Amino acid sequence: MRWMRTIAAAAAMLLVAAAPAKERWTRAWTASMWQVADDQVRSLENVTIRSAVRVGAGGRQLRLRLANDYGPALSVGAASVRLAGGKAVKVTFDGQASVRVPEGAPLVSDPIALPVKAFDVVEVSLFFPESTPLVTVHDVVGEQTLISPPGDHTQADFPAPVEKWRLRPLIAGLDVLTDKPRPVVVAFGDSITDNVGCANDAMPRCRWGDVLGRRLAAAGKPHVVVTQAISGNRILANGTGPSALSRFDRDVLAVPGVSHVVLLEGINDIGNSGRVVKGALRPTITADQLLAGYKQLALRARERGIKVYAMTILPYEGAMYQTPAGEAMRVQVNAWIRTAKAFDAVIDMEKVMADPANPKRLAANMQGGDNLHPDGRGETAMGEAIDLGLFR
Repeated sequence: MRWMRTIAAAAAMLLVAAAPAKERWTRAWTASMWQVADDQVRSLENVTIRSAVRVGAGGRQLRLRLANDYGPALSVGAASVRLAGGKAVKVTFDGQASVRVPEGAPLVSDPIALPVKAFDVVEVSLFFPESTPLVTVHDVVGEQTLISPPGDHTQADFPAPVEKWRLRPLIAGLDVLTDKPRPVVVAFGDSITDNVGCANDAMPRCRWGDVLGRRLAAAGKPHVVVTQAISGNRILANGTGPSALSRFDRDVLAVPGVSHVVLLEGINDIGNSGRVVKGALRPTITADQLLAGYKQLALRARERGIKVYAMTILPYEGAMYQTPAGEAMRVQVNAWIRTAKAFDAVIDMEKVMADPANPKRLAANMQGGDNLHPDGRGETAMGEAIDLGLFR
């Protein structure tokens, strides 16, 4: 009988080995949250907000992630998701339609029965039944948050009049349920990566991370690109939102399945060094301090087996905070990025975006005129310049 038990055990092991890999939740869209200034805190009561976001991967179900990093505990009376203009599907938390979002903490929903395809637009609606101060936000001037007239409108279109707000509170991520694990690439940076003026339907596409995500999908690669960027962000110091060094664990290391980080940040550190803002003098930084910040980001990523690809800092002559000293620091930092071998790869985006006649300045046909931010043409060129062979 022992030999029969041995055969049965072996057969069971074969069945286990032949079983399909477990389904996995993959982060398909993200937002890096920050704390609104005291004079910008807004309280909403008995209204519904609706935000539209574009997912970077498809799946059979969704999961909503809320973030309340900086605010007091608050109540969400009802929530829903739908494909743009489609039928709303109720969102629950531990089986309940209403939920208390803890102070300073994230909250993840139950699985939501809404299949989505890669690059679908998903609308998320939240109803606030009581006066709710909204402190944890992301800037979305190009795809503004809609605020309904009084009432719970999570299951229907908003009646007129509809208000618009340039900030999007609480909504920090969408996960999709996939057949197998998907590697996640984080586009990490400041306004050049975030481009808060970008609308979902903008053409040419106005975030380089979105362009990269579509290129990877078209090439048949499994990678999903999400953006964790904040306009005005700096590596060394808090500004608009926590510094890159302080938010890296939350925005990168805590995201399941991250395989790569593509980093473009540092120009705001350089431009704000020794600058007077609203009567206050900001600290002067050195190139060595900025390089130490880059090294820390690379070290912390590699501890988790994550590859770090660094972009060189774009030209900024003519920008509102450009100075000769800042330009000298930018040149020094870029030379170090190219030669120090601190990263797994370097994407020399300065050369892609520079004006051929004046390499210190962004090409005129790649920007909107502030000599700092690429426009849709520039963002598309950036996304198209990234070698897909870096993602294996």
